Amino acid sequence: MHGLTWEWRLNFHFRRYRFGALLHAIFLLGFGVSPVLHADETQAVLQSDRALLLAFKNSGRETLASLLDSNFNWINSKGVRLTRNQVLADLPAVANSDMQPEARVYGSSAIVRANRASMNVLRVWIRRGPAWRLIHYQEVLQVPKSELPPVDPGSIKCENPCETIPFQPETPSEKEAVVSWQGVMKAISGNDADAYSRLIADEFTATDTHHDHPYAKPDRIAQITKQKIAGTRSVPPALLSAQMVDFGDTVMMIAHEQRQNAKAFFNTRMWVNRDGRWQMLFSFNTRIE
Repeated sequence: MHGLTWEWRLNFHFRRYRFGALLHAIFLLGFGVSPVLHADETQAVLQSDRALLLAFKNSGRETLASLLDSNFNWINSKGVRLTRNQVLADLPAVANSDMQPEARVYGSSAIVRANRASMNVLRVWIRRGPAWRLIHYQEVLQVPKSELPPVDPGSIKCENPCETIPFQPETPSEKEAVVSWQGVMKAISGNDADAYSRLIADEFTATDTHHDHPYAKPDRIAQITKQKIAGTRSVPPALLSAQMVDFGDTVMMIAHEQRQNAKAFFNTRMWVNRDGRWQMLFSFNTRIE
C-alpha cells in the first residue's frame, strides 16, 4: 500500500471494519444470538418481576391475577405447595423481596433468583405472547451446617429413577429431558463424573435444604470424584410424582421425591437444549417439613 494517500488508506480500513462488523452481526443473527434483543427481554422480565413484587406488597390481586400463569405453583421454605387460586385467596409473603434479583432468559422462559444468606428464592417466568407470566415460585431455606450424606447403599441398585419412574412425560422434549435426567441419576449412582458433566450446563447450580450453600457444577463433579476414590456411592431418591412444563427452548419438572429413611421433598429442575442434548440448568430442592 506504499504510495497511496492517507485518505485512501483510512477509507480502506474503515470499509474493512464495517464489512467485518456486518459479518459479525450476520453470524449472531444466524445463530439466534442478539445481545440487544436478549438485554431487552431480560429487562422485560425484570420489569414484570418488579410489578409482581409491588403487587404482593400492596395486595394488588387484580395485578397478580394478570401476572400469574394459569399453571402457577408456589412452594414455600417448609415445602407447602400452593396453587394459583390458593395464593390469590390468601397472599403469602415473598421472601427476599427487597433485594435486586438476577435474571437469565432462555428463549420463552426466564429464571429469576433472589438469594441472600441461607434463604434462596427461585421465580420461573414464561412468555405468553408479548407478556411474561410467573409460572413457578419456590423457596429453599438452607441449614446452618450441611447434613451428613445418606449411608452408602452398598449393592442396592438404582431402579427408580435410573431405570423406571411412575410418571409419563407427554411431549418429545419432555421425554428427552427425562432421559437426560435419568442419565444424570445413573452417573451419580455409578460415580461417573464424565457422564455427569456432559449432561449438566456450565451455569448449573444445586440448592438443597440439607446443604449450607448452593453447589456449582465443579462442586458436584468433585463430590462424585471423591466418592469414587473412597469406594462409596449414593443412590438417588425415588420419584413419587412429577409435573412437567415444555417451554420449547427449555423444560421444567417439579418432582416429588423421597430418600430412604428421610423426609420427602420437592425438587424443581430445568433443562435447556444445547449442543444437541438436554442439559440441566438447576436443581432446587425444598424439604417438606
